[in-house]
Amino acid sequence: MKIKLYINLNLTLLIACFLQITVSAQVLLPSPETAFEKQHSFNPEVIKTKNIKKITFEIVDKKDFETVVDKNLIETYEFDTNGLITRYYYTTIVKTVERQISTGTVYKGRKRINNVNSYFINDYVYDTISTSYFYQNNLLKLKRYHDGANYYESRYYRYNENNQLTKELRFKETNNSKDKSIFILGNQVLLSEDSFQYKKYSSGQLKCTFFNNENRSYKEQITNYDSLGNKKMVFENYTAASWIVQEQNFTYKNNRLSSAQFKGNANNDVILKRTYEFDAKKELLTEKQFKNNVLLKEVSYVADSNNGLLNSFIIRDSINKTMRIVKLKYDFGMLSKLQN
Repeated sequence: MKIKLYINLNLTLLIACFLQITVSAQVLLPSPETAFEKQHSFNPEVIKTKNIKKITFEIVDKKDFETVVDKNLIETYEFDTNGLITRYYYTTIVKTVERQISTGTVYKGRKRINNVNSYFINDYVYDTISTSYFYQNNLLKLKRYHDGANYYESRYYRYNENNQLTKELRFKETNNSKDKSIFILGNQVLLSEDSFQYKKYSSGQLKCTFFNNENRSYKEQITNYDSLGNKKMVFENYTAASWIVQEQNFTYKNNRLSSAQFKGNANNDVILKRTYEFDAKKELLTEKQFKNNVLLKEVSYVADSNNGLLNSFIIRDSINKTMRIVKLKYDFGMLSKLQN
């Protein structure tokens, strides 16, 4: 019996190791839905296979011709056993206090003179901004935002039998718990209610009509797909202001998103573009971000040579002449710890 159990355990470990080798280690995976968001998009299959529970970004900044500044900024992402994000939180500086440090003391007669050869340092006061995610059958049912103080805002989602989003309800909420790490729902105030209706024209085209809380249509969206089911184009026009149009276009290479472009005229005319380059293993190498054909940022990604996981990335801001260096720290489940 013990021999059989030992064989089954070894077989399980071998299968897990095989999956880790065969599945791409691409942790960050650009997608049409998240191409223009500030928050990073993760590959659920890799998170699940590698049994990753948490990823922490340690962030430092550097201006050209100056030393690196570490302000203890972090971003943290937590995941469930299906590789889906459950919580995202990050630190932000709300106040900076300048403090003088003296490197020595000088006496003039019996009188002590302080602050000789002194310098100044900054102390920072932080808030932690967080968003929590809740799922049912791997579909996002609730997303709750907290500003780090007393403001909570939640979005509740409903779906049809095809797993298409049919309703989004947005509430301002209060937390009745004195311990901010625990949420006890108090009051709810409805901020907005959107409904969505779909019409499929063909296998490659879908129309979505958006309705407000008065059940009046305010926007129509046409989405075109390629033969693999990837989004190629999303076109939006608004009912009350028909002159406002927004269009997104996407291209792919080796079934990876290679470019995303947004055009809109809701305010001033704007064109946003993201381009992505991958290596022979389909691992993300570089990302470039443009606004009106002007390069804003260039991101270089570095993978760990031992496990193939993303180790760090560098964001180069060519306009402000700054650089942000981000190092990733992983927290694994027990199975991954045994394998490593």
